[in-house]
Amino acid sequence: MQQAGWFHSPQGRMVGWGALLLVLVCYVLLQVAPLLGTRGTGIAGLASHQNDFKHIYLGSILLSRDLSPYDSNNMRGMAAMMSDEDPRFRTILPYVYLPFTGFVMRPITSMKFSRAVVAFQLLNHACILGAVALAAFALGKLREPWWLAILAALCAFNVVVFRQNNAGQLNAVILFGCTLLFAAMMRGWHDALIGAIAAFLMLFKLSPGIFLIWFLLRGEWKRAAWMAGFALVFTAITIGVYGFTRHVEFLPVLRQMGYGKSTWQDLGNTFWRDPYNQSFNALFHRLLVPFNGSGITPWVKLSPAIANGLTWIASVVVLALFAMIARRGNAPLAISYSAAICTSLLAPAILWDHYLVQLIIPLGLLLRAASSHHRGLLAGALVAAAAIMAIPVTLDQESFRSGPLLLLMSMKLVPVIVCFGCAYVLSLNSAPADNPTP
Repeated sequence: MQQAGWFHSPQGRMVGWGALLLVLVCYVLLQVAPLLGTRGTGIAGLASHQNDFKHIYLGSILLSRDLSPYDSNNMRGMAAMMSDEDPRFRTILPYVYLPFTGFVMRPITSMKFSRAVVAFQLLNHACILGAVALAAFALGKLREPWWLAILAALCAFNVVVFRQNNAGQLNAVILFGCTLLFAAMMRGWHDALIGAIAAFLMLFKLSPGIFLIWFLLRGEWKRAAWMAGFALVFTAITIGVYGFTRHVEFLPVLRQMGYGKSTWQDLGNTFWRDPYNQSFNALFHRLLVPFNGSGITPWVKLSPAIANGLTWIASVVVLALFAMIARRGNAPLAISYSAAICTSLLAPAILWDHYLVQLIIPLGLLLRAASSHHRGLLAGALVAAAAIMAIPVTLDQESFRSGPLLLLMSMKLVPVIVCFGCAYVLSLNSAPADNPTP
């Protein structure tokens, strides 16, 4: 008790602010500066490969030119033209988002690519650190430096943050938006604003659509209605800008993101079993289904249908447990919200390792809940999950391609499962504790 009291004493708080400042300096040194490097070319940001930002960038430009970003010939043709300007365009991935995403990203993608890379990286860093501040604000802990330092440390010393920004993915924006939604609910903002935030997130990247299910399970009909209404309004705007056909063209892409499938599969993509795909579907395919050219030796040789069937079973179990958490009226909002984020990561066919950026704030919330409820075992499991998430590891290394170590190729799935399991345990017979003092 005396030790806990020291953290809240004037001396402890002063040390805490110093610790927070040190962590932020480490964040700049480890996460910001390296990826803004020029590699001796004078082009800031060339140190990052921007594998994902490239297709977001080109997709947004194609939409603005009334061309389909869902046509592989359009994407590859424009990438070929851009390769003279930037060698990173010698390879390109498919555009897998709604037109709404390209519409929102247009202010950044209207810049020259080298400048857009720097602008988007800085935006991502602002979103990540902004999410830390929002989480503290939601819990009434903006003046508690140790809480801020812990959350900031989860960002600063975390390889998934580096990989997210190196790839130029959307996870940082989603992290900020989801944390803003949590803060809005904790602080009792108007249901319309909550619905608007949730709708924006769902159209920006589909996985936050879990919030519509979450609202319905919790019996929050007004918030669900506002979310659905704003989603229709936002979609109507992009239909007005890009046309209805562009939205219909997204549907085949959506089907290609199902279990055991891949976008641009006809061009050789095998995203459903890629070593850096940490989903249940990728795990079952690697363990059970042989695939020529993968270099992976499965434990047994079964059909893809069995791997996909097992994925459906795992997803149904996750959704059933999530429904139990969401419908449990006495489960604290932080725990129920964290379970929603975990579900949005566990259910889809794709879970790239850098998607775990979205798990940072839920992990912090669950760790706080476990500590406040004196659940030492759960707290220990969450600390271990944070360590597994944070450590750098080459997931496609040769030693992970066969035998028992094949499981290690899916090690980044473990933190999500642990967080989801802890959320379920913490939701059992828990009393609401979501009314922070501002």
